[in-house]
Amino acid sequence: MKLLGILLIFNSLALTAYWVTTEGTHKSAVISICGIAVLVGFAFVIQERITELSIKGVGTIKAAVEQAKADATTITELKNRVEAQSATVDLVADQATKAKQLSEELAEKNKIAEEKLATLDTAIVKAQESLSNLESASEYHSTVLAAQGDDREAYDRLKEWAEDESYPFRFQAEQAWKRILDDHSPLIYTTGFTIPWKEGVDPSSFTLTDLIDEYQHAPTHLKPAFIEYIWKREDIPVGERLAFLVEVLKTDKSLKACEYAGRYFKEETELKVKPLAIDYLLDWWEENKNQYIK
Repeated sequence: MKLLGILLIFNSLALTAYWVTTEGTHKSAVISICGIAVLVGFAFVIQERITELSIKGVGTIKAAVEQAKADATTITELKNRVEAQSATVDLVADQATKAKQLSEELAEKNKIAEEKLATLDTAIVKAQESLSNLESASEYHSTVLAAQGDDREAYDRLKEWAEDESYPFRFQAEQAWKRILDDHSPLIYTTGFTIPWKEGVDPSSFTLTDLIDEYQHAPTHLKPAFIEYIWKREDIPVGERLAFLVEVLKTDKSLKACEYAGRYFKEETELKVKPLAIDYLLDWWEENKNQYIK
């Protein structure tokens, strides 16, 4: 196109010069046509740099310029990238705002949850304390009933609680223990028991060891009768009989049996205490048993 434009320009100029210098007619028209041809040729030469070429009264010559197109493309791409990035920035900002809101909501919910948890912890502690008190009360009452029902271990447990200042029912335990102690110290008590020996059995021939074996296998309600019988066997040394009573006081699980053992023990030793003052009687025996056992 550039070569065509150059040829058009030179040919137009050459033809016009020839026409003007000769005696050709219509010279003004030829000059005008030549001018147009030159402009067209010039447009062909610089078509890559011209976007629009206008001639008043003649028309408009338009040409695309590759550099302008490249610049326009670059600008368009930059615009698109800016717009895309702008949308991304807006999206990120929106997400950040939402994340902040969620974070604040979560923090508030955590605060409320912590407050509720603290309240729940307090309620649990109080419930555990109430349950512990209820269990202690239940254990105390069941122990009192057991001790009143001839349970030696329950009686000892009441004494331990009565001496424990940290026990919540210490005072009640002390009162219950003393009441049971008094109940087993009546002024009038039963004696003259009869043991239903098997037919043909002569208990007088039994040694103390034999009698102790019979006692250990006897039902609870017959134990006072065996204690009375062994104690009245004067053929057995008093020291051995006292040692038997001490063993009953130490190990027997029947309060009634301990009561009769303690009664005969204090009568022999002339101690002014109640039959179920077991600890006192045992301590005294440890200090004075050499007087009775040779």
